[in-house]
Amino acid sequence: MNITEPIFGSMNYSEYIPGHLPLIISIPHGGQLFPPEIPDRKKSHPSVVKSNDLNTQDIGRELADKIMVHFKGKRPYLVINNLGRSKIDVNRSIKEGVEGKDSITLVAWNDYHNFIKTAIKDVETSFGHGLLIDIHGHSHPEHFIEIGYTLSAETLSYSTSQINENPEIYSGSSIQALYNRKSNSIQFTDLIYGKTTSLGGRLQSYGYDTIPSHIHKHPLKDEKYFRGGYCVQIYGSRYAEHVIDAIQIELPRTLRIGNNEKRSNFILTLSESIAWFLREYYG
Repeated sequence: MNITEPIFGSMNYSEYIPGHLPLIISIPHGGQLFPPEIPDRKKSHPSVVKSNDLNTQDIGRELADKIMVHFKGKRPYLVINNLGRSKIDVNRSIKEGVEGKDSITLVAWNDYHNFIKTAIKDVETSFGHGLLIDIHGHSHPEHFIEIGYTLSAETLSYSTSQINENPEIYSGSSIQALYNRKSNSIQFTDLIYGKTTSLGGRLQSYGYDTIPSHIHKHPLKDEKYFRGGYCVQIYGSRYAEHVIDAIQIELPRTLRIGNNEKRSNFILTLSESIAWFLREYYG
């Protein structure tokens, strides 16, 4: 096993573990530190959420360990926010994620994003392209695994031909670079919900209801769906100059809370699915 010592940001509020694969795992909303000297965020923005995505940090760490097994001890890069979401939200712009002008949380926000940028630069230099996986948790009643490529629920509801024939759709996704590399051999919809060609299809084939996938191509009317937040939007390859793709994975409470055996079995499946996706498309 390749053991890499973690690097910590100011006050240990953020953590970075360098890796050896073209894969970065980021965990923004699982922090367990709630220092009293940092004031809680206020609802100064309409969409402010202050509750943690429970167990996502434990899941992300275990996921990284399991992925190492698939690659003979080579590990993904890992970027972790250790502050609770009531104190900071690193998956928002600094204006929305940090309350007021408190210097401690400003530093913590910048540390987290500088670690992501460092990992991206290293992956670009070492591999030429790569993938960022952003781990989240949701409480939607449908209990789907939601995979976000920065495509809206409405866009996913278009027909396969409408999606494949509209370049604005793939160029607006966070996996544009991947599609550009593979467009001679695969259609864009194959990458987002193909049964044997997409991450969602892989998870669905293991029996985990996933959107988008070949079974659930898009959310139905009134079903909630997270398409991918700040980090996936700014670091993914929807910007043509970016060579790192980004995918947001939203895990339902049923896979995060309660049954430890069920959670561990799922992490094994997720690690295998991501390892397959990495080998298939990032070489």
